[in-house]
Amino acid sequence: MTAYLERVFAKKFDAIQSMVEKISGVAPPIRRSDPDSYADTPFTDEMALIEMPWKFAFPNMRMYDGTDDPDDHVAQYKQRMLTVAIPKEAKEATMCKGFGSTLIGPDLQWYINLPNGSIRSFAVLTDKFVEQFASSRSLEKTSNDLYEILQHRSEPLRAYIARFNHEKVSIPECNTSTAISAFKRGLLPDGDLYKKLMKYQCKTMEDVLSQAWAHVKWEEDVAIRARLN
Repeated sequence: MTAYLERVFAKKFDAIQSMVEKISGVAPPIRRSDPDSYADTPFTDEMALIEMPWKFAFPNMRMYDGTDDPDDHVAQYKQRMLTVAIPKEAKEATMCKGFGSTLIGPDLQWYINLPNGSIRSFAVLTDKFVEQFASSRSLEKTSNDLYEILQHRSEPLRAYIARFNHEKVSIPECNTSTAISAFKRGLLPDGDLYKKLMKYQCKTMEDVLSQAWAHVKWEEDVAIRARLN
């Protein structure tokens, strides 16, 4: 009889709690924890039973709050975990179990609320993570975006090369001919390097940069001599 009354009371309490939460301006009541919630785990039994390495400590890294690219967070996490010695048989389980420690706020709540037994591998976990926070992903750049990089009138050639290379390395499978064309197009049209590259066609980006760095040395040497005189 007592158990029956407890169930009835619990249902009525949940109904009242739901009604209160819908009232604007009223703080939601504190929810009671499920007595069995300590056993909740999003991992399959096979993964959940794998023990963490003894005296293991996760490397420090910036917490994810949902505002940055989730792909970048996964890449950073994987890179940090490479610096830690983990037995092969426990590596995937350790990476899965430790991923939640890099999340905060609503992102951590998402991780906690994953259905029990829904994660069987690190790939499944990261796929769900990236899908959940897809709205924060950066737009993938293309080779044609390099045409937007232009050398400013007062900008040293070294700085222009650095800006161009920074953007180029962020483009997956960057087209070489497009990169060469964009680099030349971005140079000051009345500059010596632009004239030289237009006169002598380079077939690889390495050739272009070789010419560019040679010109940087000449440009900086001229500036040093001017200051000394």
